[in-house]
Amino acid sequence: MTRDIHYFSSRDYARRTGGFVYNSRLIEALARQGSRILPMGIETAFPAIDRETLAALAPNLSAVGDGLLLTDHIHVCQLLPLLRHAAFPVVSIFHHSLVVEHGNPHDSEGIRLRQMEGEALALSAGIIVTSQESRRYLEEHYSIDASRIRVAVPGNEWAPRSKVGDARPLQILSIGAVIPRKRYDYILEAASRLRATDWRWRIAGDPNRYPALAAQLRLKIAELGLGERIELLGEVSDAELASLWQATSLFVAASRYEGYGMAVAEALRRGVPVVTTDSGAVATWASGGVIGAPADDPPAMAELIDSLLAVPERLTAEAERAWRFGQSLPTWEQTFKGMGEWIGGLTNIKASVP
Repeated sequence: MTRDIHYFSSRDYARRTGGFVYNSRLIEALARQGSRILPMGIETAFPAIDRETLAALAPNLSAVGDGLLLTDHIHVCQLLPLLRHAAFPVVSIFHHSLVVEHGNPHDSEGIRLRQMEGEALALSAGIIVTSQESRRYLEEHYSIDASRIRVAVPGNEWAPRSKVGDARPLQILSIGAVIPRKRYDYILEAASRLRATDWRWRIAGDPNRYPALAAQLRLKIAELGLGERIELLGEVSDAELASLWQATSLFVAASRYEGYGMAVAEALRRGVPVVTTDSGAVATWASGGVIGAPADDPPAMAELIDSLLAVPERLTAEAERAWRFGQSLPTWEQTFKGMGEWIGGLTNIKASVP
């Protein structure tokens, strides 16, 4: 069964994030599977959708009719005033919790986010998640029935193998928007403790979501005397990112939490070893070529990185393990097989939350 899918998105959703890539691939797959995709976009949704924009959206949402609304669960939270009594099914794409993004579930903002997120998920007829860990999170924290959840782990494209160990100095890469959850402060602390000297570290990601944090990181890099070793690249083009990957010998992540970890998957797909903290879903699926670091011990991460940089043979061996495991990861076609049929069968659960 296929039906019209009204896809809501905002143009300020960071383009080179795992969430944006995943959502875009999902829409492409649904179109191939026979669904008619009707885009519904706004310019700005972050940090919030203003009242005037919400009011202007009301007629568009009324026009959904016999179709359904598909969007990131962040937007479902923002659109709650318009969706509480919607007559059409709402399908949420859940990458990770806003409560986790905030970092403190017990302060006033964490409590507010939990209430809002719980309401948004309660009225969602279907929820697409990117990992079994995210399914577990929804069941545990929001008591979402498993029948409303569809796990579709991110897919992968073919990618050329990176030239691990060829470049000098050795290139270390981290990817992700400059936001608190990515914990670049942890990464800087680890970098400052490296004994090896034959390395450069580049961080690629949007610095504009938290400008003050980006400014603090630049100041910290200077204070640590790492200005010639660590570079905050900001958001880069697809071509620039591909070039970075080709020269990268080690990928490092220190996220507080990941709903899946698409950058880790891309590293493995390219045969790049990974050092990462135990960050939610990553530890549940990533194996070959992945070295786990303590969640709150930057010196220990530095020791792990040093052990790889100091022994070329070990770096090469981990790269081979990464490559072999990376080739076993699913394609996008495998990920979204049957998704259109599943979405088409959803009906409005008529959740009504006052």
